Amino acid sequence: MEVTQRIVGALTCALGLILAPVVHADEDDTAPPVAAVATVLVAPVTLAPMHQHLPAFGTIAFSANALQTLSVPYQARVASVTVVAGQAVRKGDALLVLEPTAAATLELQRADNDAQFARKELDRTRQLFAQHLATNTDLATAEQAAHNALAAQASAQARLGGTGERTLRAARDGIVADIAAHTGDVIAADTAFAHVGDASGLRLNLGVEPSAVAQLRKGEPVRFRLLQDGAPEWHAIVERVGRQIDTQTRLVPVVAKPDESTQVPPGAAVSAQIETGSEKPVLGVPRSAVLWQGGKAYVFVVQSGKAVRRWVEAGADDGERIEIRSGLAAGESAVTLGNYELQDGMAVRVQ
Repeated sequence: MEVTQRIVGALTCALGLILAPVVHADEDDTAPPVAAVATVLVAPVTLAPMHQHLPAFGTIAFSANALQTLSVPYQARVASVTVVAGQAVRKGDALLVLEPTAAATLELQRADNDAQFARKELDRTRQLFAQHLATNTDLATAEQAAHNALAAQASAQARLGGTGERTLRAARDGIVADIAAHTGDVIAADTAFAHVGDASGLRLNLGVEPSAVAQLRKGEPVRFRLLQDGAPEWHAIVERVGRQIDTQTRLVPVVAKPDESTQVPPGAAVSAQIETGSEKPVLGVPRSAVLWQGGKAYVFVVQSGKAVRRWVEAGADDGERIEIRSGLAAGESAVTLGNYELQDGMAVRVQ
């Protein structure tokens, strides 16, 4: 009997322990979770023209109007050359010294002899005419011959300027673009043998793809640099747009005028970006504001301190802005930095 009572008591205690409520020591210490706040940068949705950057390559050279062509109207021999191609010269600087050849000297002497003989013949004919020994026709013929001989003499003297040496000088400040004369060379009359270019006449001669010609307009800005690492960037303005394809390059020529501050040597090869676009403003956001999911574009905008996902229809991309055809309104704040970490409805703090 006593054993039975002990067993019943033990079972009762065990059952009490099993049915007793379980109390956790930290149950009263549990706090509600703190909502995450993301720090972002924003930019306004704006209306502005879209611009495309058209790549082009070419060289910088003097325009035809900026070149002084060197030639002489008589056959000459080069006595000395004082400049080289690419050298900067000032107005009045000596370029080279010429001397007439024997043939050119003979031409001048012959013109002088012909003029002297014609004057004497005219005097003799006038005396005969006064003595009624020459006719009006004889006198007119002698006068005509004298006039022609004097004109030929004047022309020879003007072209040769005498039989001595002649120094050719730069007509303006500039750069020797090219020179094909060397000491001892014989130069034919009226043959161009050198050019001096005016630095203000430098032009960019670019080539663009024929399919892009319709986008180009006179006055559009150009950024260009030499084809070398670390070369500085310069600026120019489109001056002329060709409408015919170059048979050698298969590109359409475009001429641009560099800024006056440009320090690029003639003949240098350059790469360029021509900024094209229309004057019509379109709604757009910075490229970094547009995210993609499954081929669809979306943008986070900030409203009442929260990030709101907006699905949008994206349009043209000019490398800096993306056109937004629907889904946003001008003036809204689009998230441009920190948007990859956002979720719809997430709290944000704008820097």
